[in-house]
Parts: sequence; C-alpha cells; structure tokens
Amino acid sequence: MENIKYWFYLVSFVVLFSLMTTPLIINENKPDLNASNLTYKVKKGDNLWVIGSKLNHNNISKFVFEVKKINNLEESVIYVDQVIKIP
Repeated sequence: MENIKYWFYLVSFVVLFSLMTTPLIINENKPDLNASNLTYKVKKGDNLWVIGSKLNHNNISKFVFEVKKINNLEESVIYVDQVIKIP
C-alpha cells in the first residue's frame, strides 16, 4: 500500500509540474508580437520623411527615428530598391 501511495504522489507531482511549466516553454517560442513584419521597398525620390508621409504617420520625426533605430541606420541615407523595416 505504501508503494502505491508513493507512485501516486510521484505521478501527481510530475503531472502538476508539467502543467505549470508547459506554458512557460511554449511562450518562449512564440514570435515577438511587437516585432514589425511590415517592410517598404525604397523608390526613386524617397527619403524617410517622404515615406513617413506616404504611410500617414502623425509624428514623422518620431517615425524617422524609429526607422533608423530598427534598421540600424546611423544616417537617414537610404537607397533605391533598399528594403527597410517599418515600425
């Protein structure tokens, strides 16, 4: 009888531990929902300010800052056919 009780507690612990930790493991593998999947292919005559205007951003200076940040741009220089990430 003592042996059955031991196995019952062991199995209960394993099941409860699995139920409690599985969401933690699953959440680590989910893609970042804050990450932007939107991209823009630069056309002739475009600059970051023009792109911000085309995409109807209210605060274009903030848009330019964010685009430079997520695309690792030190300057606001972009080139035709360059694909940039859009926040």
